[in-house]
Amino acid sequence: MSKRIGIVILNYKTYIDTEKLVNEILSQQSSYELHIQVVDNASPNESYEYLKERFSHVSNVDVYYNPTNSGFARGNNVGLRLLKDYHVDYALVLNNDIHFDLSVLDKLIKAYTTLDNCGIVSPIQKLPNGENERFLSLLQPTFITDILSYTHLLNRGKKWWQYKENTSYERIQETPIIPGCFIFIDYRLFEQIGFFDESTFLFCEERFLSKNLYDLGKKNYILLDCSYIHDHSKTIRQEISILNQKKLLHDGHIAYTKKYRSLPLLKVLLLEIMWQYYKLGFYIKLCVKKLLK
Repeated sequence: MSKRIGIVILNYKTYIDTEKLVNEILSQQSSYELHIQVVDNASPNESYEYLKERFSHVSNVDVYYNPTNSGFARGNNVGLRLLKDYHVDYALVLNNDIHFDLSVLDKLIKAYTTLDNCGIVSPIQKLPNGENERFLSLLQPTFITDILSYTHLLNRGKKWWQYKENTSYERIQETPIIPGCFIFIDYRLFEQIGFFDESTFLFCEERFLSKNLYDLGKKNYILLDCSYIHDHSKTIRQEISILNQKKLLHDGHIAYTKKYRSLPLLKVLLLEIMWQYYKLGFYIKLCVKKLLK
């Protein structure tokens, strides 16, 4: 019996990107039973109506309207819970701005049944120009790195994540954190931890997920012999200012500190001080730019 894979795609306004991704998946042959669950996160445009009409006659695609824009974690959780009715074996959570060949599913499932205490597996993330995406966020987050993220010190001392084989398995890398735009995981395991932690609206979801899996003794892996393209949708940049993006990241740091770090009250206070420091520097730079015009 073929494995069933449930694919969750969260949409907010960018329905053309979502349509394109769904069509790319449908246009490819697969030996697995695929169910695609699109969740529209209360888009204030015609997204839901357009997608619902576009895929109304496609049996393995369902479009659901979430009446509230509840953010990344909660929005995806709506779709993940809907997958339960389809008795899927694996869940694949995708941003709507990625592109991949369905042949990677063979490698993901093979890896999942082979690797030790597997939590999440994912291919390498590449940019549209074919270069590997550079990450700082795949490193294990510490309170110090959180503090430094409000300054330029962390940028100057960046140690970008390097893709490299570091396990006894050929072409496999173990990593603390997997990027949230492509997450492949056993559905029952995901359900066991309550899917995504809903403490955040946007950003930091991966660190919560990795912590919950780590507490169960699970490990995350990147497959070095396959990849996907991340086209980096303009949605976030269009909808959220740089300062508000930083505020959402700050909120994620606060939520994680309260839940998992020692001495949370003291550390939250320090994070709040650093947030004020960052805002002050931001507005000073803004004023200087205006004066120099």
